[in-house]
Amino acid sequence: MARLTKDLIGAEPVDPAGRLTGPPRKIPVGSEFEMSVPKLNGPADSFDRYWCEIRVDGQLYRVPLRAFEIAR
Repeated sequence: MARLTKDLIGAEPVDPAGRLTGPPRKIPVGSEFEMSVPKLNGPADSFDRYWCEIRVDGQLYRVPLRAFEIAR
């Protein structure tokens, strides 16, 4: 599994259907992640354009693609 090289700020926890399950969180540097959905073009609840979904410790997160690229 890959690990984050920087903190990932603003990750939104979501359920498998893509619905928010809590407030945005910071995923710390060194966390192992798995890409769930590589890239989606569409609005999320707190950001607009491109975003992706990753899985960290069994939890799905929706994150802005730009923030993810910086953190990985």
